[in-house]
Amino acid sequence: MEGVPKAIVHSYKVSKELKTYSVYDLTNCIHSILTDTIRIEDYRNKSKATNVSEYLRLRTTNNWSTCEQVTGLRPTRQGVFYGDRLDRSNNKKSLLIFDFSEDRRYLNLYVYDGYYPSSQNILKHIVQSY
Repeated sequence: MEGVPKAIVHSYKVSKELKTYSVYDLTNCIHSILTDTIRIEDYRNKSKATNVSEYLRLRTTNNWSTCEQVTGLRPTRQGVFYGDRLDRSNNKKSLLIFDFSEDRRYLNLYVYDGYYPSSQNILKHIVQSY
């Protein structure tokens, strides 16, 4: 689609799985802009987010409870979710697409750095390509 930048692909694999969260370690990325370890955890209603059941957290400190919470995972279809990340230094949003394997052991996380679509139609078109 014209005007949509190429995504930076981060490939992760589960390293630890518990009832309320899964920890993923980076296995492949040419130019990573996220942390090497991430956590997908149950959403616990501690923000005003709607239509989410899980949340992405980046490993930015030694204690998961103080690590950066990035976004809720909004469902689109089986195994594919979207969210966003706000860069507070330049106030730009980045689109994140989460594409899980069927068994959720693997995750491809597509980051559209500095780009978030201005319309729902563009967002739907991007998400449908996964």
